[in-house]
Amino acid sequence: MINALAPLDLSLFKHSYAEARHCFLEHLNRPLPIQWQQRFEHPLLGAQDEALFCDMVLLSQSKKPRKILVIQSATHGIEGYMGSAVQSDLLPLLEVPLFAHADLGILLIHALNPWGFSWQRRGDHQNIDLNRNFVDFSQPLPHNSQYDELAATALHIWQTRKTQAQSIAPFIGTVTQGQYHNPEGIFYGGQAPSWSNGVLQQLKSQGFWQSAKHIAVLDLHTGLGPYGYGELINDHQPNSRGFESVVNTYGANACSAYLGESCSAPKNGLVDFFWHQLIGERGHFVTVEFGTFAPEALVGLLLEEQDYQNHLGTQTRDLDAPPVKALLNFFYPFEPSWQQQVLLRSRQVVNLALQNGLKKRSC
Repeated sequence: MINALAPLDLSLFKHSYAEARHCFLEHLNRPLPIQWQQRFEHPLLGAQDEALFCDMVLLSQSKKPRKILVIQSATHGIEGYMGSAVQSDLLPLLEVPLFAHADLGILLIHALNPWGFSWQRRGDHQNIDLNRNFVDFSQPLPHNSQYDELAATALHIWQTRKTQAQSIAPFIGTVTQGQYHNPEGIFYGGQAPSWSNGVLQQLKSQGFWQSAKHIAVLDLHTGLGPYGYGELINDHQPNSRGFESVVNTYGANACSAYLGESCSAPKNGLVDFFWHQLIGERGHFVTVEFGTFAPEALVGLLLEEQDYQNHLGTQTRDLDAPPVKALLNFFYPFEPSWQQQVLLRSRQVVNLALQNGLKKRSC
């Protein structure tokens, strides 16, 4: 268990990908049992002309830990500001359980989508939403026939009636389901596996997964639910072993997407499904979703920012452009009470995951 009531350092919430990554790597420079570490370099540069990396590190006393907790950030790039702060906050606190339990492993995935993190976009350099990209591309892709018309209508309504954000509520369900035909639209799942998808496929080949008897994954997100609250979204099918594992670990803290309990509905192509396959019947995956503002504003701001991006032409994306700043403010409220809630809730969730995982018998 970690000390959930340790002092909070709000300076961990940074203003750029480069600052956040530097902070994360500095916090790794501690007496931690690093068994494996790899950085995956992105082919493009960031907003400050910096190199971009997805950093992964396995902390454990053992080369073959029996119990593994995964903490993943920046599946949606712009949400990595919060996720990176959480990971940096946890690193000093994790020393206690790591040295107390020789069979425990903690895998940190920092900035799964580093390009979106640096350039303050939800999607990646190809406009791919990673949480729509984990589908079988050898099969016909899901078709969202109403997307184009409804997205255009919703953008027009949003731009003319911003004071009445609820006016686009009827469009949210269809638009957020995702689509695979319009690379200049929001919630675009792509036509092939994304760069980040490929990074996770490489991770899957690491030998430490084979010896693991229990695996729990926490994927850190912002944007849905009550302000500052971290909802645990269970995307496992009801009556499955994964669903049961979530319930046994988090109890009433977890909400099922399939049973209509969650702030998020079931969707195609979630990164969850990559982890479901890797985990099998050995554990579970949950999304930790920290709320910010209304979902109507989320869709409206995404449509407006996408429209800005689509009309850039040869110009460089300006992080001070109003649509970009508005999107960052939505996903990353730079406000102390929100930051405090995020850190405290994250510690609480990690303790729940560790408490259950450490009780699992090593075979």
